[in-house]
Amino acid sequence: MTHSSFLQDELKISEQVDGDRVLLKLEGALSVTTVPSFRQAVQPYLEKQYAVIVLDFDGVTKIVSRGVGAAIDMAVQAKKQGSKLCIEKVGKYARSLYIQGVHLVAEVPELEGFEP
Repeated sequence: MTHSSFLQDELKISEQVDGDRVLLKLEGALSVTTVPSFRQAVQPYLEKQYAVIVLDFDGVTKIVSRGVGAAIDMAVQAKKQGSKLCIEKVGKYARSLYIQGVHLVAEVPELEGFEP
């Protein structure tokens, strides 16, 4: 699925389901204009209560604090439902995600032992 806006920001999300684990690969911008569609796209997976929901940030070209906030909200929701939200391949966004505390509610392997 592709989500875009008049500002040309696009976010594509592809899924790979493996039993009770789903991998969502993000490609494009996680910006102010794409965050609503990002939330809308991930919500059904939260509602199905997969044991593990993985957000793969390898293809993310831009991320704003609202996007990090959305990921944090999703991680809290997943935890309340007995699921786990993981964020992988954060790359150049590690410092920003660390500062905003995403690792406190979501599993972010790259941030284990991270020092900004």
